[in-house]
Amino acid sequence: MQFFFIRVADLPLVDLFVTTTDPVLEPPIITVNTVLSLLALEYPANKLACYVSDDGCSPLTFYALMEASKFARLWVPFCKKYSVQIRAPFRYFTEEANEDDSLEFRQEWLRMKVWFLFYLAFRR
Repeated sequence: MQFFFIRVADLPLVDLFVTTTDPVLEPPIITVNTVLSLLALEYPANKLACYVSDDGCSPLTFYALMEASKFARLWVPFCKKYSVQIRAPFRYFTEEANEDDSLEFRQEWLRMKVWFLFYLAFRR
């Protein structure tokens, strides 16, 4: 098996597009989780752009994404620091933290979960 190493400078710019149209058929939490997952990819942030196209021009989706941008400031570094593989918060927090994990991780995991649940409860 051969491994190839690519310098960050040689990586291409990547544009990611998320489309949505109706907040009733496509709840904003689904769009938010998709965007947060994409932002947490293991790819240089300066080479990655995420765009959302809302054909329904929903104020609800717009507001949810604005709030998600606040959560992303915590979520993305957490994912990168701990190499989180399931990057959609809605899915990630359905499981409990492993007792074998470090105390620091469990404390940060709980802080993330509380923040995410706060976001869900008060931002709908």
